[in-house]
Amino acid sequence: MSYANTTASPAARLRAASGVIAIHALVGAGVVAGLTITGTISPPAKIVDTFDVTNPPPPPPPEPQVVPDPAPLPYAPPAAPEPPLRLDRPAPIDVVPVTPNMPTDLVLVPPPRAIPAPTPAVTPSAPPAIDPVSASPRNGPAGWITTNDYARSDLVREREGTAGYRLVIGSDGRVDACEITRSSGHSTLDRNTCRLIERRARFDPAKNNRGETTVGTYTGSVTWQIPE
Repeated sequence: MSYANTTASPAARLRAASGVIAIHALVGAGVVAGLTITGTISPPAKIVDTFDVTNPPPPPPPEPQVVPDPAPLPYAPPAAPEPPLRLDRPAPIDVVPVTPNMPTDLVLVPPPRAIPAPTPAVTPSAPPAIDPVSASPRNGPAGWITTNDYARSDLVREREGTAGYRLVIGSDGRVDACEITRSSGHSTLDRNTCRLIERRARFDPAKNNRGETTVGTYTGSVTWQIPE
């Protein structure tokens, strides 16, 4: 190389350097041009050939085979001779039943049977006896009817008399019914007697022999008399 540099002229060296520069310029332009290309290359579509598939027809059924009848024999088969029938009956045998030796004093005892144990009898206890109690007035009979209960018409006509009555007392102590057993001689006095007693009288109800409240009766009388 030292030799070439000493022999070549400066003009030749200039031309060589210019050629090298031109070659590098061409290579650089090609690289730049290759980088500026955009887009994608799609692969070619795959072509698939189609065709119809036809199933083959089923095989035909096999033909039935005809079995020929056996040919008749030209002669009848000989029959075997039957042996003579002979029955040997054995001699009769006398059968004597055998009875086991059993004692004559055998007593048959029945099997034991369970006997239920006696249960104690339950006797209901009798309720305590209580003397029945009659219905009794809770408030005094003297306050049931007073002279202030006289009606004006009875005072004007000066009606007086004694009315006897019979009451039916319910289990709640109230008067359920009133009956005049003896008239005072005036219907207005009799009606007022029952009306006032039913509204004002209160009783302790009657009781039976078990101590339970029950329906009872009560009798009495009222004397209607005009005060002086």
